[in-house]
Amino acid sequence: MTKSNTQEPPNMASYADAFKNGPKSDESDFISSVKPVFSQESDLFGSITNPMKSLYLTTNEMFEAIDKVVPKRSIKGLQRIRGLWRIYLDDEKERELLVSNGLELRGRSVLVYSRNPRVRSYENSTDIKIRVKDIPLSADDGQILRVLERYKCVILKHFRERLRYDNMITDCQTGDRIVICQGPLEEPIPKNIPIGKYRGTVLYRGQNDSIAKCSKCMELGHRASQCQNDWKCRNCGESGHKQIDCTKIDSAEGESIPHNTEYNEDDTCYYPSHQSNSESDNNDDMNDDETQHPLGDVQPDDLFNCTIDQSQSILTTTTADKTKAASH
Repeated sequence: MTKSNTQEPPNMASYADAFKNGPKSDESDFISSVKPVFSQESDLFGSITNPMKSLYLTTNEMFEAIDKVVPKRSIKGLQRIRGLWRIYLDDEKERELLVSNGLELRGRSVLVYSRNPRVRSYENSTDIKIRVKDIPLSADDGQILRVLERYKCVILKHFRERLRYDNMITDCQTGDRIVICQGPLEEPIPKNIPIGKYRGTVLYRGQNDSIAKCSKCMELGHRASQCQNDWKCRNCGESGHKQIDCTKIDSAEGESIPHNTEYNEDDTCYYPSHQSNSESDNNDDMNDDETQHPLGDVQPDDLFNCTIDQSQSILTTTTADKTKAASH
């Protein structure tokens, strides 16, 4: 029998099997959370404003210069962006060492910055950083800028704040708008201002709080949470008690009674003077009738006979009137 020269191909893993446990990643590609340091080529070139590309620093030059200060194993990243070098290290102590010693490049000492030198520092600047809160993310930023311009703000830049998580900036927005304005501001901006159909909260350092009114002592310049004064009554204006505990409310109501009212001591109530006069007149009439015809001395029979006589006289008068009308 002849043996077959054909060999079965080895079983190879499919694409699905290869990625069954997920793609493999190299953990060495991860940049640590240590903040980078910076170096500018302009510090090396000096007065040369537009150097030729042949003069640019190379990555090898920068790597060798850093290796003379810190171990090369600590260098995790080198990035050049328009003449600005970002140097990423994996250890905070070596980062501080590099910042303090600087670099030796082409026979010249070059500074290493702990923060980006091209980003303006607002610590010693008169520029004002304004934070606008309580405005939905869906709202247009132009509405906010237009409102701030009404307060004569000269806006330099603006952006939306992003969430910082584990010392790293994420793509998640917090909803706060950061507006950098030229300072000092010509007029103070209130803490709460209407922005479109919303009401935003404006916060900035040195915010003028003189327009604030305390709801406790009723004075300007501070809030109730900061007030050290005593309570002031809204009703009488005196200090020492709240409006709900004011004892002058009853007296104030008594003084508000109209002048055309009289006080009836018997009924202990108030009623208008014209009503009082009419009722007193009726009482006078009733007293006169009672004086002329006292009923207390009248016997029942006499009272009955008197009633009959009055009825007969009324009937006689009515009959006479009808007879007189018929004759006419």
